[in-house]
Amino acid sequence: MTPRRLVVVGALLTLLGCAVAATAPVVGTVGPERVRVQQTAGGVVLILGWALLAWGIHRLGRESSNDGE
Repeated sequence: MTPRRLVVVGALLTLLGCAVAATAPVVGTVGPERVRVQQTAGGVVLILGWALLAWGIHRLGRESSNDGE
C-alpha cells in the first residue's frame, strides 16, 4: 500500500472510530455492557486509524527524503 493511501485509510478509520464511540448510547438508558462494548470498539478502531496514519506519514516522509538522493 502506498504511503498516501495509508494516510487516507488512517484518517478514515480515525473518523469512523470517533463516530462509533460518539454515538454510543447514554449511560443509564440501556444496559452498561452495550455502552462499554460500543465505546471500546470505537476506541480500537480509532487507535488503529492513528497507527496507520502515523505509519503512512512516516513512510511518506522517508519517500520524500529519498527522492532527493
